[in-house]
Amino acid sequence: MKKTIYFALAIVALTSSCNKELVDDQTLNGSLKNVSLKANTPSPALDWSNASFFYNGPNDVVPAPWAGGASRSFPTDYLNDYKPEDGWEMYFNTFNSSVKVDAPYFVLYNRYRGTMRIYYYFLPKSGVETTQVTFQLDLKGTENKSNILSFDNQEAIDLADLPTTVSKVQQEKIFQSGSWYSEEFQLAYDPSLINKSYTSNQLRWNMFSASVDQVNLDGIQKGEINGTVQTPKPTTSFFGQLVSGAINVGTGGLGLYATGAKVLGNFFSKSFGPVKLENVKKGIDEAANKNLKTGGSSIFNAVSSLVTGGSGGGFSEQKVNLIMDTKMQLNGSISHDPNGLFSTTLFISGTQGLSGAPGNIPNYNGRLGIFNLSAKPKVVLRDVTPVVLPPDDIRLKYYQAEYFIDKESFQMVTNPDIINTSLNGASIQNYRQEVVTDDLRSRASYDFDEYPMFEEYMGIDRKVVTGVGSLSFGFWTRSNRPIVVNNLQLGTFVRISFDVVPNNGKPKTTIVKTFAADLVNNF
Repeated sequence: MKKTIYFALAIVALTSSCNKELVDDQTLNGSLKNVSLKANTPSPALDWSNASFFYNGPNDVVPAPWAGGASRSFPTDYLNDYKPEDGWEMYFNTFNSSVKVDAPYFVLYNRYRGTMRIYYYFLPKSGVETTQVTFQLDLKGTENKSNILSFDNQEAIDLADLPTTVSKVQQEKIFQSGSWYSEEFQLAYDPSLINKSYTSNQLRWNMFSASVDQVNLDGIQKGEINGTVQTPKPTTSFFGQLVSGAINVGTGGLGLYATGAKVLGNFFSKSFGPVKLENVKKGIDEAANKNLKTGGSSIFNAVSSLVTGGSGGGFSEQKVNLIMDTKMQLNGSISHDPNGLFSTTLFISGTQGLSGAPGNIPNYNGRLGIFNLSAKPKVVLRDVTPVVLPPDDIRLKYYQAEYFIDKESFQMVTNPDIINTSLNGASIQNYRQEVVTDDLRSRASYDFDEYPMFEEYMGIDRKVVTGVGSLSFGFWTRSNRPIVVNNLQLGTFVRISFDVVPNNGKPKTTIVKTFAADLVNNF
């Protein structure tokens, strides 16, 4: 069975529509269907997975993104992964045979991944000369208080943050002859949205033209972008600033070094702080061979330990969307047109009042996202030293510190529209919690005789260690106890991982998310 792994904001979007009654719409397989274009009804139906071209009004057609001869300017993964049997459903569509629109697009949603993807066709036009395209997703409603965008915003999710925007830059040119562009985001499940009006939180999707001349990644300058740069900063302030964000190093099958190392090799062609390409390759190799003795770099260790921990399978058919926190400096230019090349705002399905909303509403009517946490997790630090010595004793003494998850501090909240026993529902399997802390060895030169096995980098310069449920540091030192306690105040995180297994036999998805945690000092 094909398996998908996702780390990582999904997109939702509202378009203007015509207040027409039912009209006949000729679908691309030759059959006729009634499509409603009046208010309070779903957007036009589209047989996207079988059609070779789509109507944009009565006289124009556009080849499907995956049709032979179509001009495509988006990641190759989006070319093969779009069918209903892979879990995709129509969320919103503007293609129809009655009304031509200037910015035609359709949006798919994968209910088992919590991922939304837009396919936008850039109609032929002149005057656009750029080397990259920038995608931006904003919360645009009357309230804009939701964490629905938090999952694709950062490697370590802080539930106290309510991000309202996120941007990505793709190394794709604008073709004046017309081309398809596409991007996807993973959404967090926000249980509060079901009780809020559809006007409170809406999602606006923008596409900008951009020209990036130089890229500086923490002092290492590269002349071009290979892969996708992602940042939570708005696009209009993206260039010429040092921003904290993430590097999306590509999506693809990790058949040993097949795609993963190739993409990483293109992006990290030079030394990249303490995270060097050879270390990342080592992590892929260890993960692919299920060798956990030394632990891989970056997120590959989490993938590896997850797979060998019960999910089964190797990497040949898995897909990975890797996000690595970093700082970046982009020097270039960007279109300052407020709407860029494309802008649309969509209602969020599963919110209140959609039956009375103006214009078309989403075709998908369920709540979005797979899961979230009820509160910020807590990690407890305690002393498990066999012999307790006086705090002023200057002799060499032994300490053993344990960090463990306070399982009462939070609960995993799942979307009941997805996690249920119905045919189109799914179950949660292979659920696991891991403690992630800063590397104590970077703060103290103790004589360690017990140390967590798994090591990785969170970001480019933050070395962390992980353990299932808990982890311990055992060491000898002459430092007095207050100094030891101070050194043990490490940054802590909780990593949640599980499989989403559809009840209808469709491909399962492995979701891995790391959350910032509060440290409770009981040492």
